Amino acid sequence: MTENMADLMVSLHDDKIDMIAATSVLQQQAGDIRQTKINWQSYMQSQMISSEDYNCVSALDGDKKNSYLQQNQAQSAKTLLNLLSHVSKDQTIQYILVMIDDLLQEDRTRVEIFHDYATKRKESVWGPFLNLLNRQDGFIVNMSSRILAKLACWGHEQMPKSDLNFYLQWLKDQLTVNV
Repeated sequence: MTENMADLMVSLHDDKIDMIAATSVLQQQAGDIRQTKINWQSYMQSQMISSEDYNCVSALDGDKKNSYLQQNQAQSAKTLLNLLSHVSKDQTIQYILVMIDDLLQEDRTRVEIFHDYATKRKESVWGPFLNLLNRQDGFIVNMSSRILAKLACWGHEQMPKSDLNFYLQWLKDQLTVNV
């Protein structure tokens, strides 16, 4: 019995190392992405984003994001979800996903900002992130999955069964592919 316990401890240790390694690679990439600066002004000038979205994302990207977010929760959710749906450049999508993940990581209750916005608009908070699971960029796919998990686990809103089935099947497929 002692040998089995030792083997179990070793296998658990190896699993944790793999998990930490995978997470740290994602976090390293996120750190690199945080260092880049997106030229939101050019997106607005080319009419790819509205001036309302420009003002919001510029504030969220600045030093006073917490006070802006506190006073403009619905607008913040609207802008971030709009950007995910209307911007196609991988580098910018990566940056937006890191912004969202950072906001959620700083305060778990912020998932409700996204849920409340989507509920009031009778839209799916899940859709933009589920759509990103089909992208070719591995970072975008992994961050989208990470955010989906946070929205599902930290929020009070349940994912609709069809979306949940899609997400769980996608996760299962990822595990199968990577084995």
